[in-house]
Amino acid sequence: MTDRAAAEISGSAADSVLRRITRALASELSARKAAHPLAALKRAAGERPAPRDLRAALTGVCGGLVAEVKRGSPSKGEFAPHLDASAAARLYRDAGAVAISVLTSRYFFASDADLSSVAEALYADERAGGSAAPPLLRKDFHIDPYQVVEARALGADAYLLIAKTLNTEQLRALIGAGAELGMTAFVEVTDEAETVSALQAGAVLLGINNRDLHTFQEDLRTTERLRPLIPDDVQLVAASGVRSAADVVRMRACDVQGVLVGEALSTASDPRAKIRELFDV
Repeated sequence: MTDRAAAEISGSAADSVLRRITRALASELSARKAAHPLAALKRAAGERPAPRDLRAALTGVCGGLVAEVKRGSPSKGEFAPHLDASAAARLYRDAGAVAISVLTSRYFFASDADLSSVAEALYADERAGGSAAPPLLRKDFHIDPYQVVEARALGADAYLLIAKTLNTEQLRALIGAGAELGMTAFVEVTDEAETVSALQAGAVLLGINNRDLHTFQEDLRTTERLRPLIPDDVQLVAASGVRSAADVVRMRACDVQGVLVGEALSTASDPRAKIRELFDV
């Protein structure tokens, strides 16, 4: 992260990192829209292959791997500075990931280039007769419909919405923006109120984040507590805090379709062996 980016999310303890990030992002959007007009983004999005269905990829799966390409985080700094995003995505695909999440936020030491390079690499392999590309999830702070089109233009099939940063009407509008493009909104929740709001907004795929977005503390009991609130026709991914085979077993016991793992893979000396350790149980 640049010194400027770090300064933008610095502040008093009373103000969360999450709020500071979304405020900084909102202030940048007008410049991004001027540099990359919506009409141009829509043309680029139309040139991408048809979106891959993340919900379909998760159907019938119990605790499958959603692997995340991740270089760092605001709370832990840059822990994988030399990560090759395309190579990591190919490894995750070959190891059986049902979907791949790619962080693009600069506050996580990432960029849009990470997603576009992953998409191009996996598309190229598929065109050459290799393995089919799994659905790609853009992990960023989406607060404007413009960013949903941006995600599709970069090659994403799904996109993150953080319920803590959006009210019910905003969620509904952003879910609808993706549906118009054939994309799936991955709505992240951390508590009961956010879960209710997401469901009222029409979310059909939820990610329960086991990390508190204000303190960044992890607790798998979050998924266990919220799971009973979620209807069977809404698919569910448990995210964050999964670091051992016992954690995967615990999340599968909650009847989740996917388990999102990022840091544990990015920091592993042998990510393929780490995946076997976590999921061959």
